[in-house]
Amino acid sequence: MREEGTPRETGRRRRRWLLALAVLCCALGASLGALALQREPRGPADALGPETTEPSAPQAETLLPEPSPTPAEPPVQPLDFSAPAPAGEAVPEDWFGDAVFVGDSRSDGLRLYSGIQGADFLAYRSLMSHQVVGTEGVEQKAIPRNGTGEKRTVLEWLEDRDYGKVYIMLGINEMGFGGPEGFQAAMGEIVDQVRARQPEAVVYVQSLVPVRPELAREMNPAEWLNNDNVAAYDQALRAVCEEKRAVYVDVAAALVGEDGALPLEGTTDGVHFTRAWYERWYECLRTHTVDPAAYWAGQEAQEG
Repeated sequence: MREEGTPRETGRRRRRWLLALAVLCCALGASLGALALQREPRGPADALGPETTEPSAPQAETLLPEPSPTPAEPPVQPLDFSAPAPAGEAVPEDWFGDAVFVGDSRSDGLRLYSGIQGADFLAYRSLMSHQVVGTEGVEQKAIPRNGTGEKRTVLEWLEDRDYGKVYIMLGINEMGFGGPEGFQAAMGEIVDQVRARQPEAVVYVQSLVPVRPELAREMNPAEWLNNDNVAAYDQALRAVCEEKRAVYVDVAAALVGEDGALPLEGTTDGVHFTRAWYERWYECLRTHTVDPAAYWAGQEAQEG
């Protein structure tokens, strides 16, 4: 069958058909290519899906260092009341500003000649332990505070104000009255009575100081005034300190000579001291104190 029209028209129609066929083939090829791209993964990320990305590696967490635990403070070692107060660095001079001293004329000399400042003194000549608490049938003795003025008993004065430290030195006069057993009982009662009135105070009991025998006998011919008695009465003091948990201060060690007696240069009458020896006494007190925490730990340990 021949195509209708002129050869020229027939050629135009043929070209239009070929052009349409080419366009159709191009469109079909593009569609098939797009379909192939969708089905064929281009890499690991495409294999997971069009919107899926490979998760990144987890980053290491930055940790702050744990704070070091605060080391626990070691427990306070309770004070050993069977031993004398240890030697240490001298405390400041104002350390005695809340202290009170109970004693006889030796303690009054400490007030007058040592240079100590701020402390109160309940000290009087010939004062005995029995006169402080009224034992052995002896009445309590009224004395002035710091040497002058109104007189009250020691226990009454101790109710008048609060102290942080109470120092006691008695015994040299008691050697002519009774014996070491009665003295020990009286001193134990003094410690109890002091604590009842000064419950926050650290109680110090000072040792007896030996005499210079030959000089003492010139001033006072009494046979009882000798260093054997001093040693016996001092042993009673140490027993009181251990039993009652008071601090024993070995003042004698700082004041005696190599022979164990009070040196001639250290005494005016064989019993009382020169100014230089009172200063030594004061320095001994400054260098023989105890930690209050250890003192109170010792009270609690023995009470428990």
